[in-house]
Amino acid sequence: MSGDGLDALFRSCRRDLERFFRRRVGSPEAAGDLTQEAFLRLLRAGPTAALQDPRAYLFRTARNLVVDHYRAAPARSAEPLTDAAWLGLPADTPSPERTLLSREELAVLRRAVAELSPREREVFLLHKFEGLSYAEIARRLGIARNTVVVHMVRALARCRARLEAHRRDQAGEP
Repeated sequence: MSGDGLDALFRSCRRDLERFFRRRVGSPEAAGDLTQEAFLRLLRAGPTAALQDPRAYLFRTARNLVVDHYRAAPARSAEPLTDAAWLGLPADTPSPERTLLSREELAVLRRAVAELSPREREVFLLHKFEGLSYAEIARRLGIARNTVVVHMVRALARCRARLEAHRRDQAGEP
């Protein structure tokens, strides 16, 4: 899907999609994150995906994301751990191998962020590292909130693609 097509679809569907998520997960923050993830998955479908109805694709993706959201949620009434259970837990410290892999992945992500367009990089850093909301970023940069979200979706897609490619390389996959 082209950038212009994605932008137009975002403008026409974002509110409905956020409302859909808000009704199902009850959290405006989670609804915003899930909306972003739905558009990210649409973006990842790429131009090769012949989507006859991108809006239907988004809402089908949204239903799947709601299911995933609840599957990943911790049990609400978890029993407290006993002393014996604590003793059986693995150590908090990562293994040397995990530490090395994390450092490599961090380097890949740093390169991916450096390769973003200047505006995507600025939006990404303001949101992820300075903790600004999309509305705050929009005000600071003098752009529409929807434009901030589009930049963020694209930045996340590029970073995720680089990280996935690195992991495939490490695993020896084509």
